Amino acid sequence: MLKLIVCIAVLLFFLLFLLSLMKLSVTIFFQHAQGDDEWKITFQALFGMIRYTIHIPFVKIETEPPGIAIDHQETIENISKGTVKRSKYTPEELIHNFQKAKEFAQHVVRLNEIIKKFLGHISITKFEWQTKIGTGDAATTGMIVGLGWSLKYHLLALSSKYMKLKTPPFFMITPSFHEAVSETKFVCMIHFRIGYAMLAGIRMVKYWRGNRLSKIKTFVSNHANESY
Repeated sequence: MLKLIVCIAVLLFFLLFLLSLMKLSVTIFFQHAQGDDEWKITFQALFGMIRYTIHIPFVKIETEPPGIAIDHQETIENISKGTVKRSKYTPEELIHNFQKAKEFAQHVVRLNEIIKKFLGHISITKFEWQTKIGTGDAATTGMIVGLGWSLKYHLLALSSKYMKLKTPPFFMITPSFHEAVSETKFVCMIHFRIGYAMLAGIRMVKYWRGNRLSKIKTFVSNHANESY
């Protein structure tokens, strides 16, 4: 019985070790054309043999009742293809989710440092952002184009600062001075080893517990001082 447990433990350790060495590729695709939005996030591993895709072909802001409606479909390559499902998020739900994310960030000590270390292991192998925009007025269009270039350069600066940019980015903004146009296409492909993501998760758990322990220690020491 003991040998069986040891064999299972060794096998699990070996599988986790192989998983940690595996590279994960994530492709983020976004396209907006005159009010129609489309999102697609694809995860690939084992040289593309494992592929999982989240497709969001429809995003709409509704007023009655107020909220954001989203169609989404999940697909595992050559295994299963889910049906298109529609979800709606009310302003109260969005605020609640934001508060939960904020509480999580406050509970993890040195979260910024953990995120920065993980980002340092991410490589960007494709980075494209093409935009065509116009308001029908030359002056307003020129101002918006200038803001667009500023936004793209800021995103490029942040990406190259915290991640490894392995390919020259392709950015383009085409102004339309005579008609109102709003079109954009964004493609970004990143790669990292799963082990680095696992390590970041372990660090979050570690510093979450450390935060709780430090609060307990502070509480105990304060009460000890009060007793004296």
